[in-house]
Amino acid sequence: MKIKGISKDLVDALVLRTVELGQGRGSGVLGFCDEDGYITTASQIIDGGLKGVPLRKLLISIAGAEKLSLLELVEALPDNAVLISTRPGKTGLSTDVGSISFFNLPLITIGVKGQESAGVGIIYPEPRFFDLATKSEKLRLKTLEAKTMDEEREILRESFNLDLQYLEVSSELSVVDMPFTTIEEYGKKRKGVRFPRLPVTSLDEHFANKMVAKSLAVGQGREVAAIGRIDSNGHVTLVGKIVAGGIGYVPSRLLASSAVDVASKSLREIYGRLMPENICIVHTHPGGSGVMHIGDAGAGPGAWGRPIIAIGHDKDGRIRGATVLEPSDKMFELFIEDEDLSYRFFEAETTQEESEIRNRQFGVAQEFTNLCKEIVLK
Repeated sequence: MKIKGISKDLVDALVLRTVELGQGRGSGVLGFCDEDGYITTASQIIDGGLKGVPLRKLLISIAGAEKLSLLELVEALPDNAVLISTRPGKTGLSTDVGSISFFNLPLITIGVKGQESAGVGIIYPEPRFFDLATKSEKLRLKTLEAKTMDEEREILRESFNLDLQYLEVSSELSVVDMPFTTIEEYGKKRKGVRFPRLPVTSLDEHFANKMVAKSLAVGQGREVAAIGRIDSNGHVTLVGKIVAGGIGYVPSRLLASSAVDVASKSLREIYGRLMPENICIVHTHPGGSGVMHIGDAGAGPGAWGRPIIAIGHDKDGRIRGATVLEPSDKMFELFIEDEDLSYRFFEAETTQEESEIRNRQFGVAQEFTNLCKEIVLK
């Protein structure tokens, strides 16, 4: 899909809404490219908050169903969908290859400065950008493996040089004098995907021990992760190899590469079509007991619609426990509420109102932890 231009009226509407919101808040829509290559149709404008434009709310506005992972929502979009958002205080230049890998659809950014448009940029999903994202993930982890300052300096130099390539990933998009139409729904939806919500009851003990041994070997509190397979009894066994991540995270592309070939492929294609439906993410929590939080939920069920397991262990390799967070209606309701809270506090008129909103944010985070279910090793 080659896009020739975007409606000036649509750009103006997004800029106006961004200026009205103020306080560094952006806005966004899902646009749709017509047969002539122009974006003249879009969803309702969605207001952004502290974490940017709420993607779940934006996708639900067109995809319809609410209680799904982000991947399942994206897969329900029509083939001519385009993600459009504003960037307050910046131009339309975009360097975000991570988002293009996740969505695998064109991304348009509208810069807003001085209460007017400061340029419109576009990034198309291209295989070379996906590989750039993979290389970036690996480089950022290499600094943890450096043994000397000179080694770390050289890795950082390589990483900075790679970052310079991001300056060339976007191009300017023409703004054309064409009206736009706002729609509630869009008729050409894809069939989409919906992954089965498989219960997890146990984890292969040998698998767990291998994970912990790898975690101890890489040291420095780094998490390790792998892809697991869930059988008909809810038992999880290893698929592929175990990979080492950073402190508190394992990058999505690196994780996927442990089980499938990720070369020149988007995350959407990898997790949506290459990975079997009955997989889950398994990772370690060095120093913990396996209890997970909102971040784990977002990196597993929230993004990919698959369960995530955490294995907690001490510095000597003793496993303290293992839990799972499974996709559920309740979990997706919490994700929606968390998005809502991230921009609702802008509407608070008193300190009491804002306190209630912020306290509820902590409450939502606690509810994610309460969804953790302990599983056995066998």
